[in-house]
Amino acid sequence: MGTLINLINRGIADEGYIEKASNADLDSKTANKGINNYTKYSRDVNSWGLMGCQGQPWCCTMQFALEGYEFGVETALKHWNMTRNTYVGYNCFSTYNTFKNAEKVGIEPQLGAVVIFDFSHAGRVIKIYSKNGQKYWDCLEGNTSSNLSDRNGGQVKIKTRPWRDSTVKGFCYIDYEIEKKSGWLQEDGGWRFYNGDSGLPIRNDWLQDTDGKWYWFNGAGIMITNTWYQYNGNWYYLGVDGAMCTSQLVENSGKIYAVDADGKMVTGEIVLSTLSDGALVYKGLSK
Repeated sequence: MGTLINLINRGIADEGYIEKASNADLDSKTANKGINNYTKYSRDVNSWGLMGCQGQPWCCTMQFALEGYEFGVETALKHWNMTRNTYVGYNCFSTYNTFKNAEKVGIEPQLGAVVIFDFSHAGRVIKIYSKNGQKYWDCLEGNTSSNLSDRNGGQVKIKTRPWRDSTVKGFCYIDYEIEKKSGWLQEDGGWRFYNGDSGLPIRNDWLQDTDGKWYWFNGAGIMITNTWYQYNGNWYYLGVDGAMCTSQLVENSGKIYAVDADGKMVTGEIVLSTLSDGALVYKGLSK
């Protein structure tokens, strides 16, 4: 049984996929680069007996293909309020009208919603969050570039968009049974932290846990441990337990380093002293 979380992860894994010059190397992310709109998504939708429209704009076809990969083609059609005879998932505005006729469109971003833009382009909401008091959503888009208004850029990109994006025609809502994970979970050989509201793991970001300690998660959502990590021009050491080290001396690869109260590596002249037991002290804190 498919899940929205897995569908989103499939899409994230495809970021950087480029369209091809021909039917060759369709499964490769970067091989056979071209401008002829050949993709694995159109090939696979064609193989399901639907109109994949190979060689034509593929932003909407990609979103339906992701649905089919995760849930199977018949469930994907139900999610998109279509049948094999009424399938129009290759066309942005026809897809929007189908959802509208089913009374499943709106103007608020919703996790997993297919978004249709006024400039004949489609994407999918994969993350909703707030930053510096403002709300944003991340959009997974095909046949585009980093330009927010590009509908023919030839690759898969994830873009950050403002909550009220004036180019949005509407959001097409799908009634997923969302499997919401929450908190710390050990998966794939490491630890992830799931946001209970969205059910998604933290990726490429810091988390300050209830213990007051800071942790960093990579693009796969795995907590980084026992290594240095550079962020905004500063180096931080993440300990064996993943927690960022602060106000102490750190031993790594046979060398001793100092980190300040914010966890930043200290460079230049460092003043050290010793306690009565011989322990080294940096800024009055023992190792």
